[in-house]
Amino acid sequence: MGKLSQTCKHWRLDPNRTIYIGTFSKILSPALRLGYLILPPALIERGRSLKYFSDLHTPSLEQLTLALFIKEGFLEKHIFRMKKIYRKRRDFLKEQLYNEFGDTIKIHGDSTGLHFVTEFNEVHFSDHLLSNLNDCGVKVYPVELHTIQKYVYKNHIILGFGNLKEEQMKEGILKLKSCLF
Repeated sequence: MGKLSQTCKHWRLDPNRTIYIGTFSKILSPALRLGYLILPPALIERGRSLKYFSDLHTPSLEQLTLALFIKEGFLEKHIFRMKKIYRKRRDFLKEQLYNEFGDTIKIHGDSTGLHFVTEFNEVHFSDHLLSNLNDCGVKVYPVELHTIQKYVYKNHIILGFGNLKEEQMKEGILKLKSCLF
C-alpha cells in the first residue's frame, strides 16, 4: 500500500511506493485475459524477473495488438464511449426502480461502476425469497454475501446493469416487483 502524502489539500498516493494492478476484462473483454502492473521505477526489474519465473505463456499477439490499440488512442475513445453507454443504462435502471418502488427504496454507490446497491425498506432477502426470485427469473445478489457484518444488510441487494439492454432492465424490475409484492 502506498504512503499517503498531502499536496495542495488533496491526498494522493506516493508514486515511488504505489503499485497499481488491473485487468482489461471489464473495459474490453474477459476473454482477452490480459492484466497489468504499474510499478515504481525501483521495482520494475524485480517485477520482470518475478513475472518471467511465474508465467511463461502470456500471449504475445494479444499484448502487441493491445499496445497498438492504446498507442493509437483507441482505448481512450472506447472508454469514453462506454462510459456514456453505462451512464445511460445506470440512469435508466435507477429511473425504473424509482418508478416502480418510489420512496420505499434507497440507492447507494451509483456514481460509477457497472452495479449499485439498492436498499428496500420493507423487504428482507432471505434464502427463501432469493430462491423464489430466482424461480421467477430474477437474479439478484444480496449484499449479505459480501459483508463481514452479517444480518445488517438483509434488505440490500446488488443490481448490475453492464450487460443488460433497457427492455431487459424494465422487465427485470417488473418481475422483481411482482415477486416481492
